[in-house]
Amino acid sequence: MTPFAEIFHGDRILEIKMQSNEKNTFDFEAFVLFEQILNKHANNPNLRVLLFTSAQTQFFSNGIEPTLMYGKTESDVRKSVEQLLRTAQTYFHFPVPTIAVVNGHCMAAGAVFALFSDYRYMVDKGARIGFSEAIVGLNFPSIPTIILQDLVGVKVTRDLLFTGKQIKGPEAKEIGLVDELFSAESLFAESLKFAESLAKLTNNSSRGMKTALREPYRKKMESLFQIDADLFTKVILSPDGQEGFLSLIEKRRPKFIT
Repeated sequence: MTPFAEIFHGDRILEIKMQSNEKNTFDFEAFVLFEQILNKHANNPNLRVLLFTSAQTQFFSNGIEPTLMYGKTESDVRKSVEQLLRTAQTYFHFPVPTIAVVNGHCMAAGAVFALFSDYRYMVDKGARIGFSEAIVGLNFPSIPTIILQDLVGVKVTRDLLFTGKQIKGPEAKEIGLVDELFSAESLFAESLKFAESLAKLTNNSSRGMKTALREPYRKKMESLFQIDADLFTKVILSPDGQEGFLSLIEKRRPKFIT
């Protein structure tokens, strides 16, 4: 099964549905394929809206597949980190509005993709969203930190990152991390309904507004890319970073050295 399904609703709304595994984790091939899919549709003149969804019910996305980063060479880890950052930035700059339909747990790199969406609609019960990197001994790249600060403020970002707190839908909406909450039964229908309203935009409006919102970040992202890649690679390869990923593989609490 391919990690993603591409579904058109009419000719103006594209749904990209994650279906990689039960937790929708990203391995290297999934990052590459997702970037390829985004680039394939970016110049479609009919496209107005992208829905980013999950075929799973318990997880929207649990982020990086831990086996991707554990026990690998420096070269392999760097290659994966740079691909992750490139794919996330490609999604961030996708030229029409994006809506993340968060129907389950949304963690780490999965939460970054939700953060990089223009809108986040989340299930009201039974799911959490969070940036859990600190819990497994990792750092957090500066690029999504900037976006998160702009969305929810410096103090809230500080607390989310240092604690790795995974919050429920009502709190996520209260701090502005998600836009709307819906029941599991109505989440997709409500998300599609909103997408249909955005699909009425002209091509110039859809793409022009997105450019206005995203372009101010482009040079900053480009300037920070290598810094983020270098530090994230270094931390992943550290003993504590490796222990963090091993703990995820073994489904236990990490036992850090430092």
